[in-house]
Amino acid sequence: MIALSLSSTLAIIVGLVLLAMLLFLAEMLTPSFGVLSIIGAGALAGAVYFAWGVHQAFGVVMIIASILAVPGYFIVLVRLLPRTTAGRKLFLHRSADSAGAANTEIAENQALVGRTGRAASTLRPSGAVRIDGRRLIGIAESGMIERGATVEVIRLSGSNVVVRPADEQDASGT
Repeated sequence: MIALSLSSTLAIIVGLVLLAMLLFLAEMLTPSFGVLSIIGAGALAGAVYFAWGVHQAFGVVMIIASILAVPGYFIVLVRLLPRTTAGRKLFLHRSADSAGAANTEIAENQALVGRTGRAASTLRPSGAVRIDGRRLIGIAESGMIERGATVEVIRLSGSNVVVRPADEQDASGT
């Protein structure tokens, strides 16, 4: 090992630790598939190497600090980063209004099960259906359903309705 002064060795250790922190942050913000984390871990290993060169006890302290601090650093990043100005621009936030709207739509569509309507387009196997004045995406249970055919809603598939051809007698009763 090259003989360095204590102050320059400490500067290298601090620089390597800061480099590791920046690389871990970059890993969270970019899809590097762990490459930046591996390089960051290498920077931390370099810091431990230089700390060991200063004194063996200092090296042990650096190892223990690294083992405890790295997971803590990731936890802090995950919790605080989305709250920063840059984090608000980088991360998606779920809107409570949109979640409520989706639940309302699902509840409204659930009420359509058992109802009849008309195929607004040919269902091959999906297409448009009109039920109770609403135009929805319908999925044919099996086969193809021609445009204008009377259909019955049998279940939901996500936000779509699954339909089958209905008997004309049933459709005229509703």
